[in-house]
Amino acid sequence: MPNLTKPDAILFDMGGVLLESADGYNEAGFAKSFPEGLPEPAPFDWFLGMSQDCIDRFTALAPPRPAMDIRPIIAEWLVKRGEEPGPDNVEHWHWTMQQWEARPIFGFVRPTFEELRAMGLRMGLVSNTLSASGYLREHFGREGILEYFDVTVFSAEFGTNKPDPAIFEHALDVMAVPPARAWYVGDKPQRDICGAHSVGMTALLVDSKHAHHIDDAPANRPELRIRDISALPEVLRGLDGG
Repeated sequence: MPNLTKPDAILFDMGGVLLESADGYNEAGFAKSFPEGLPEPAPFDWFLGMSQDCIDRFTALAPPRPAMDIRPIIAEWLVKRGEEPGPDNVEHWHWTMQQWEARPIFGFVRPTFEELRAMGLRMGLVSNTLSASGYLREHFGREGILEYFDVTVFSAEFGTNKPDPAIFEHALDVMAVPPARAWYVGDKPQRDICGAHSVGMTALLVDSKHAHHIDDAPANRPELRIRDISALPEVLRGLDGG
């Protein structure tokens, strides 16, 4: 066991940690994000084209990427479809687009959160998102995990993306927890681990396809690797005073 100190709070990444990442807005991922299909009839190719356009324009930004308002892009695609891009219509599709990132919560998440709360841990969320995250909060509420978070910080609302230190600092400030007393759990060394380290947090990496980036830089190396967050209670019990 590494030389870890039991934290007062644990902050989590979302995609790849609490639920499957929606890395691509494509046909393969559509069934996972929209198991009941679109909320209203619309050309499937049109929706996928609009979604991919949003992703492409976002990834073209230089990292750490600023938040990007996708509503002007939605308006462009409504015009292509021959519809009036009025505010209500744009907001309707803006809300629908948020569903891409709301994949089913992993089954081990809520039981783990229950254990962590019983152990006296406070919890927060810091996640990069493409669009505003009202739908995600509703999704977390339906899945029974929203109540566990003292703070939920989504980059599209905050204004900048991980690994920008500011997004981590904001979450810690809201929780009034010093970085030395907080852990961050993510799945991307080049975004989550180095970002958490930049503000003085202990960083844990869950096993993922991104783990090969650990040796890209010293700051990418986590204090501990775990298979998934269900391992956290055992890790904490193994610490002095845990």
